[in-house]
Amino acid sequence: MMTKKRVLTITILFVLIITGIRLSWIYSSWSTERPLAVQGELDLHDTSWSRPILLEGEWTFYPERFLLEEGADASRAGGVTIALPGSWKGQFADPKQTTGYGSYRLLIRLGEPGERRLALAVPSTVASSELYVNGVRLGGAGVPGKTAEDTVAFEKPYNATFETDRSELEIVVHAANFSNEVIGGLLYSMQFGTEEVVMNNKRFSIAMQLLVCVFLLIHVVYSIVLFVIGARQRALLTLAVLMTCSCITVLVTDDKLLLSLWELPYEISLKINIVSYLWVAALLTGFVQQLYPKLSKRPWHIYYGGLVLCLTLAVILLPAAYASMIDIFTLPLMLAGFLYAPVLTLRAALRLDRDAIFLWLGFAGLAVNLCWGIVNAYSYALRLQQFYPVDLIIVFFAFASYWFRLYFRNLQQTAQLASELQNADKQRNDFLANTSHELRNPLHGMINIARSVVEEQSVRPAGQEKLELLITVGKRMSLLLNDLMDFDRLQGKGLRLEPRAVQAQAAAAGVIDMMGFLMEGKPVEVRNEIPESFPPVMADENRLVQILFNLLHNAVKFTAQGHVAIRGVVRGERAVLEVEDTGIGITPEDQRRLFEPYEQADSSMTSMGGIGLGLSISRQLAELHGGSLEVKSEPGKGSIFRLSLPLAPESAPAAIVSVRGGAESERPLANTPSEEASDLLQSTAAIEAQTGRPRVLVVDDDPVNLRILAGMLPSSLYQVTAIYSGHEAMKLIDEREWDLVIADVMMPRMSGYELTQTIRRRFSISELPVLLLTARSRPEDIAAGFQAGANDYVTKPADRMELQYRVRALTELKLAAGERQRMETAWLQAQVQPHFLFNTLNSIAALSEIDTERMRLLLEVFGNYLRGSFDFRNSERVVPLEQELALVKAYLFIEGERFEERLRVLWDVPSRLLSARVPPLSVQTLVENALRHGILRRLEGGTVRISVQDNGDHIGITVSDDGVGMEQEVLKHVLDERPGERTGIGLRNTDRRLRQIFGRGLEISSVPGQGTTITFRAGKP
Repeated sequence: MMTKKRVLTITILFVLIITGIRLSWIYSSWSTERPLAVQGELDLHDTSWSRPILLEGEWTFYPERFLLEEGADASRAGGVTIALPGSWKGQFADPKQTTGYGSYRLLIRLGEPGERRLALAVPSTVASSELYVNGVRLGGAGVPGKTAEDTVAFEKPYNATFETDRSELEIVVHAANFSNEVIGGLLYSMQFGTEEVVMNNKRFSIAMQLLVCVFLLIHVVYSIVLFVIGARQRALLTLAVLMTCSCITVLVTDDKLLLSLWELPYEISLKINIVSYLWVAALLTGFVQQLYPKLSKRPWHIYYGGLVLCLTLAVILLPAAYASMIDIFTLPLMLAGFLYAPVLTLRAALRLDRDAIFLWLGFAGLAVNLCWGIVNAYSYALRLQQFYPVDLIIVFFAFASYWFRLYFRNLQQTAQLASELQNADKQRNDFLANTSHELRNPLHGMINIARSVVEEQSVRPAGQEKLELLITVGKRMSLLLNDLMDFDRLQGKGLRLEPRAVQAQAAAAGVIDMMGFLMEGKPVEVRNEIPESFPPVMADENRLVQILFNLLHNAVKFTAQGHVAIRGVVRGERAVLEVEDTGIGITPEDQRRLFEPYEQADSSMTSMGGIGLGLSISRQLAELHGGSLEVKSEPGKGSIFRLSLPLAPESAPAAIVSVRGGAESERPLANTPSEEASDLLQSTAAIEAQTGRPRVLVVDDDPVNLRILAGMLPSSLYQVTAIYSGHEAMKLIDEREWDLVIADVMMPRMSGYELTQTIRRRFSISELPVLLLTARSRPEDIAAGFQAGANDYVTKPADRMELQYRVRALTELKLAAGERQRMETAWLQAQVQPHFLFNTLNSIAALSEIDTERMRLLLEVFGNYLRGSFDFRNSERVVPLEQELALVKAYLFIEGERFEERLRVLWDVPSRLLSARVPPLSVQTLVENALRHGILRRLEGGTVRISVQDNGDHIGITVSDDGVGMEQEVLKHVLDERPGERTGIGLRNTDRRLRQIFGRGLEISSVPGQGTTITFRAGKP
């Protein structure tokens, strides 16, 4: 805002400056006093020829006929005196007549005869003319005629050059007008002089007009550029159109350059002239109103624009004669527009915007130009001979100054705001990061408290469901906090990548397994369709898992039912991973903003919520890898996210690494299956020769990682075997006993999660510990590992000391579990032997008095039984079936001597199957259970049947009895391990050992009153 005094002072100084410039221009271009034509004659005897002479003053006019057309003598022809330039209205018989034809004559006396090369510059006439000098036609515009049909109207100015040695020149101009009902005749001055002077003056005038047009077009260009590059203000487009119309007004006045270029008919040129001036005023009004809409409280500019539009249509549609009449009504509108714009601009400078002073000065310069235009039309002394551009150029500079001043001020404000926004953004990110860190501990505490309460048996089912819901919500909030922290690291450029060759199929398998623990029972199938032959990609494994997790989690979140599939294709030098779902799809509008921070699709379609950072983080991570992340989707038809990553450079093939006694050996994976099996057997045999050290099985699909991990475990402390896949690891677990399994999470075909689950189906968490290697240490990843059955985890890359301490703790856990198992076996023997020994000794004592022969036989069998029971081989993993059945036969013989006809035994054991391998005391335990809890509880006794069958891939061993049987409720829990209960330890111990060795435990079926059948599998001989 500016004060009135300051605005007035600046305006006065500005007007004085541009007025002084014009007066200086007039003085420099003004020559000697210009003579007037008197009675149709002009004497140029003593006139300087250094300036063009304006042929103004009194000419002889001959209306209603063309002078010299019929050879008439001008001196005898009757004519009237007319002042030029000016309209011929009033010179006809009818004083109001403006249309007609006639001739203008002027006699010029040149003084002494002599050769001269002269020129005449004839301005545009209304509406056609021809020039004759000494009776010779030198030029014309259009074709003047005596009737409208004979006349061709054309308003172009023209020049004529000629040579003469005469002392007198007779100049005659024929003119005709039948197109303009308002005005006609010669309205502008003719220039006369030597050819060089006249043509130089015309060229200078044309150059000034073109210069003004150039300035105007510069305004058009920068207005459009400013609008396109971001300043979306309608005023800029209005300014561009305004300057275009102003350029047209310059080209259709003075020398009418537009008409000379395109040879436009008079009717079109007249309409262009009227419309261009009218729209300059209208656009000027609209331009100022758009800049300062608050200052124009009344919508009269809308009515003004409507009137301008109506007049424009009338001018365009009506003939030229009527258009010239309408032109009279445009003058008030033009005047209103040229008055309204300065007033509004002055109010803006005083009230709102101090930069509006430039617009005000521009309008002041325009007003000065209009005033001088009036002076130039009516003042002989101050009239200029050529186009004067300075005022208009200053006006345009004032307009440009306004825009550039506005631009630089906005630029400065933008820079200041940008700095403030950056600080605010940094503060926001810092706040979010700090808040995320601060919220994690109490959030995890809440989740842990809720879990502990859920595990309490006193909680009712309804309360447990609510607590489970609370835990689920807490997990989702934990994911959001993790996204916030990752986004903060990405914004702060604090995220470093460690790219290497990564198997995408393995990473996807691990993520899908992880998703299985987070899907909460949704009817959605997640499929890994990446082929096993898919080449490795160059990526940070941790971040690749994060991207895939975000994509799969997003797909599951917006898929109510159906499937989510991940595929892999190779396109040129890049790998493309596609995550496809059958969910709700994404609208085109949402797709355009989907990857922006804090943007997400319609969250009302899902109950899983989110803050819209997962996909934004995924795209940024993909770009950091040199790849891209795109989406293709249709509403209702699902979505496809395409992750593009560079392929890893060609490297050596993956390898299987075995470590024996601390030495590393490597064999390529290209071996045949038989060769691999042979190598594995040799590896196992070699390790079995080493005793006293824990046996550790390391599983990873990357041979480099295998060598590194094996090197971290000293050979003096551990027997390490390294293998490249989960399936091969399970084969080794079947063959021998292990103290610890170290497995990578992301492996092809069978991930670490799946391997852990498979192990847990056979071994308890203490019988075979599992240590997972994971690239991610987020709570959800760790939780997935623990839910799969892992004992512990180590984040890659593993620290040597951390790995050794964790391995030590887990192997000691396995050792403690082994001690516990041996104690259970000892308890089993201790539980059976006292009663059995006491009863057997009583039987021997009784037989010593009745039948000494039977006593000796019973003593011999009893001795064999004791030797078999305390055989050191019972501590081995498996023993021959023949050895186990010998112990069973001794036991049954002794019990048969005791119970005689109450015990009957049936054997169905082929001799060729006696070399089968079974856990020690396994059949013995089942037979004892059949006798004690089955047939001996009946007074009449019963029958025990022991059978062995060859079932192809395994040996089936069955122990059945026809005793009392078990109720179904008892049968359901007979193998359950219940705290504080010591009964049934034999069956549970046997079942657990069978599961560890053969992968399947006891199969029990029983019918109350009919007996019990127990079957298990054994290895073939």
